[in-house]
Amino acid sequence: MFRARLRRQDGFIREILWVALSIAIVAVVFLDAMALFSAHQSVHDSASTAAKAAREAYAQTSDVAQAEAAARDSLAKSGDKFLAFSSGRGLDSDAVFTVDAQGKADTYVVHYLSYIGLKKWVDTVTKPTASEPSN
Repeated sequence: MFRARLRRQDGFIREILWVALSIAIVAVVFLDAMALFSAHQSVHDSASTAAKAAREAYAQTSDVAQAEAAARDSLAKSGDKFLAFSSGRGLDSDAVFTVDAQGKADTYVVHYLSYIGLKKWVDTVTKPTASEPSN
């Protein structure tokens, strides 16, 4: 009788451990997904802000180099990487500046997938890029 009760407790503890492990795995996957989504949204917002800063600097100085410097400074403040800068004219002959930026997502598990042959995919997902105009 005593041994049967012990065997049932071992099974119960084993089930509790499996449930805890499953919850931990789901939590880590959820946190990584949130980090990837947040980095994606953040780099788009940063690139848009940098493009607007470039447009404002150009409106004050009429110098494209000053506009690019303002975009670089804006991205440096947000912690994103400056990739490219271009200027042109819109349909209404106003100056339009496009800023390309790259962010970075800090993940718990996704970055380990690069060790199993998914390096290109991991780099694409954990380093999102954005190209935003200064409309």
